[in-house]
Amino acid sequence: MTPVEIVEYARQQYNAVGDTFFSDAELYRHIFQAEMDLAIKAGCIKNIYTTTTVASTQEYSRPANAIVLKRITYNGVKLAPISMREDDAVTLSNQTTTATGSPAYYFEWGASVFLRPIPDTALTLKIWSVDKPQTVSATSTLEVPDRYHYAIADYLTWRIALKDRNTALAAEYRTAWDRALLEAVKHERQRLRGDQFYGIQDNEQLAETVIGSI
Repeated sequence: MTPVEIVEYARQQYNAVGDTFFSDAELYRHIFQAEMDLAIKAGCIKNIYTTTTVASTQEYSRPANAIVLKRITYNGVKLAPISMREDDAVTLSNQTTTATGSPAYYFEWGASVFLRPIPDTALTLKIWSVDKPQTVSATSTLEVPDRYHYAIADYLTWRIALKDRNTALAAEYRTAWDRALLEAVKHERQRLRGDQFYGIQDNEQLAETVIGSI
């Protein structure tokens, strides 16, 4: 559904088609907030970003809309996330070291990602991330998957009823939204597991590095 279709559906649900008390601009902001809730709690907006490293350059920009980075690869090889303290262990506390090679680790700080060792050549750096949405307008394409669009309409109807001081109906749609949000969280976790069975992963079976399991 488009933002226009979601707004129209929510207005129909509340019998408020053409009602200027609820402006479209206001409702688009509510759609954005619903997308933000789904993105942060369910992690349903997933993207992959690709850039090319520069020889002897350690610092690279983190994707601007990323909430959390899930994986980074260098020339197809997965890098292990480490803390700055673990980076000290790798560099023997010499953070300014310029040792180059094929990166094996990365750590984050602010809007940047730092690779260790520092790349010695120009190869592909790929970042998998869970993202936040862009602001919403009439011409936007919603980034939240369409399986959650009717849930967003429930969120919108809740906000409409709340503004109209219709507390009973607002409570019903708030309950519907909360239920849909919880189901979205569960569904996205199931999608991440794919065809894997439930179970606890034994860290001793994972690959080892000089600072522990990757």
